[in-house]
Amino acid sequence: MCHKNAPVVNSLYNVIQGDAVLAKDIRFIGIAIGNDKKQVDAYKAQFRVALPVFPDKEGEIYVAAGKPDVPTMVVTTPGGKVLMSHMGEIKDFDGLLKELREIQKKQ
Repeated sequence: MCHKNAPVVNSLYNVIQGDAVLAKDIRFIGIAIGNDKKQVDAYKAQFRVALPVFPDKEGEIYVAAGKPDVPTMVVTTPGGKVLMSHMGEIKDFDGLLKELREIQKKQ
């Protein structure tokens, strides 16, 4: 996970978890490419990350996902349907949240 994006990702996660409509349809996780559980735990503590973050020490998840640019955010339904993806830092929080709400309404 990218430390530069951590505050924005935390905010987005908290907004989604605090919105009953979004929370029932959207799951948010992080994949820590090249990191083990100890490194993930340290990252989560340092940047106060509440969302689940899974270590990907060997990069297997990263490879299976097609080696996307980092950071990449993929938003899926609980059933695994990809709703949208975003590469790079989140620069327009409100715009991204609006997009998520519009996508969710179509589900």
